[in-house]
Amino acid sequence: MVNVFLIIIAVVIPALVVLASLYLIAYFQHPDDKNVAYFPKIIVILGLTLAATSILMLPLDVANDGGKGGFPMDILWIIIYIVVAVFAVVICPFAMFFYESEEADPGAGSQIAGAFKGTFAILFAFVSLTVVLYVFFGVAEIPTIVILGRFQVLSYPFMSDISNITYAIPEIAAIIGGNNEAIRYNPMNTTLLGDGSEYVEYRYDKEFLQFRVSIALFIITMVAFFGWLLFIVFGGIGLIALPFDMIGDFRNRPQRISYDKYLERKKRIGERATELVEIGKTIQSRTSGGIMSKRDRKNYNRFRQAIFLLEEDYERLNISYKRQGGKVIFYYAQFFGGFIALGVSLGWLLHIIIYMITSPEPFHPFLNGLVIALNNAWGFLGVIVYGLLSFYLLFCVVKGNFKFGLRLFFLFPIHPMRVGNTMMNAFLFNVGLILITSVSITHFCTMAFSQFTSTTAVNSLFETAVKNLKILKWFWVVYIFAIFVMSILTALFLFIRPKDKPAKIRV
Repeated sequence: MVNVFLIIIAVVIPALVVLASLYLIAYFQHPDDKNVAYFPKIIVILGLTLAATSILMLPLDVANDGGKGGFPMDILWIIIYIVVAVFAVVICPFAMFFYESEEADPGAGSQIAGAFKGTFAILFAFVSLTVVLYVFFGVAEIPTIVILGRFQVLSYPFMSDISNITYAIPEIAAIIGGNNEAIRYNPMNTTLLGDGSEYVEYRYDKEFLQFRVSIALFIITMVAFFGWLLFIVFGGIGLIALPFDMIGDFRNRPQRISYDKYLERKKRIGERATELVEIGKTIQSRTSGGIMSKRDRKNYNRFRQAIFLLEEDYERLNISYKRQGGKVIFYYAQFFGGFIALGVSLGWLLHIIIYMITSPEPFHPFLNGLVIALNNAWGFLGVIVYGLLSFYLLFCVVKGNFKFGLRLFFLFPIHPMRVGNTMMNAFLFNVGLILITSVSITHFCTMAFSQFTSTTAVNSLFETAVKNLKILKWFWVVYIFAIFVMSILTALFLFIRPKDKPAKIRV
């Protein structure tokens, strides 16, 4: 029977996400993008809605109670993840290439042609890799135990008989089972004979049941795999960088300065700007036909980083003098928000140690127990806490991506999200990143709240097929530990080098 309340929730939540996405665009967009670039904005709204829905489907799956709520969650998960893959691999890149080609050539025809070329290159690489891996590794290996025989206990065999069987054939074990735990733990005590439900079971060693997964499920696995790689790097960095920068911004907030100091700092910023203009001309002159060498691309990314830091310094200078330090209450709010974020990050890292790494016999349920307790008290409390914890991980991914490009490496240009100054290509880049990692974050939360999600369809999807694919199954052994290690390394790095500095550009 279909649960009407679940249907209402399934309709209302995406509608609220759409409204939140509209507000996000209006709040962050650059003035040059107002009343234009409608196609990228539509993609951003749909992408954010899709990512949020895919994460919030987990509590819906829990409420569905193994299908009792009337929703075919196993089918819905596959559909939404295929759509996520299409958005992340095709639609978002196309919209980004289309938007960025407008500045190079405003002609609509050339925009579409350029967008198709870039998108086709990404799609071809993804399809080729998926097909090759599917042919060789698209087989799941499910561990099973072969039961050779089960015998009802009327009178217990001598322990020597069981020992002889185990000694003669080591891969066979005698398992005492049934309703009476006292008999299982003390089988030779004949005074404890139960109601006849006790049994002796002889099992053969583990065997693997092999079957080829569907191509749709393997596409989901590929998205999850790449999403996990990004989540390990960016999520691990963001768990530390997000609270670190929020607290650091308070310590380094703009202070009131005199007119003389304002002129002095403005002069130094002008000198940096002049130097960057010359560097930009040099990089542009070395680029022929829009093709950059590996060295020039790294220099371009460093150039973008230097421009961003220059703009930030100029904005801080204006706040220090023209706005007399800005709104102090905002910085104090950010300071306290940083400590809240620090608490959430420490909570996640502690949960990884005492619950996820120690599974299947966790040391303590921790956050898992909290969500279950709140869910039992009032269902929406559990959902709210789950939503806050999971969306916090998305924020950490976006922050980690920005920090990665700004401080650690220069493999791609940074795409910062700044209030009132964010271009649509930055929106599209971050939405694509959020879409890919939303699959891995849902998988992560399924394991983090495994007691809460034990009867869900998505738990069966990940634990049965995705985690048991050939070769890739060894990756799932270390990925939780890798997030923790990345966070620790980031904490050490930021402690040694706490401040963002422009990288040296070698032209």
